Amino acid sequence: MENIIFKIFIFCMFIILGVLIFGLIRWIFKYVKLCKQHIDWKIKILIIFPLGVLIIIPWLLVQTLVLKGYTELIIAIIVGSIGSYYIFGNEEKKEI
Repeated sequence: MENIIFKIFIFCMFIILGVLIFGLIRWIFKYVKLCKQHIDWKIKILIIFPLGVLIIIPWLLVQTLVLKGYTELIIAIIVGSIGSYYIFGNEEKKEI
C-alpha cells in the first residue's frame, strides 16, 4: 500500500515539474522572440543561448526518463505542461 501511495506522490510531483518546466520554457521563449526582433546583430547572436535551453531541457528529460524506463513520468510532465497552459494562458491574455 505504501508503495502505491509513493508512486502516486511521485506522479503528482512530476505533474508539478511539468508546470514549472512549461513556465521556464515560456519565459525563455519570450526572450528568444525579443532577441530575434532586435535590430543589433550582437543581440541577435545571443539567441543561441535561449534556443539551446529550449532544446536541451526537454531532450535531457525525455532521454533520461526513457532510458530508465519511466515513460509514465513523461506523460505526467506533458499533462502538467498542458494543464498549466490552459490555467495560466488566460492570465497572460488579460495582461496584454
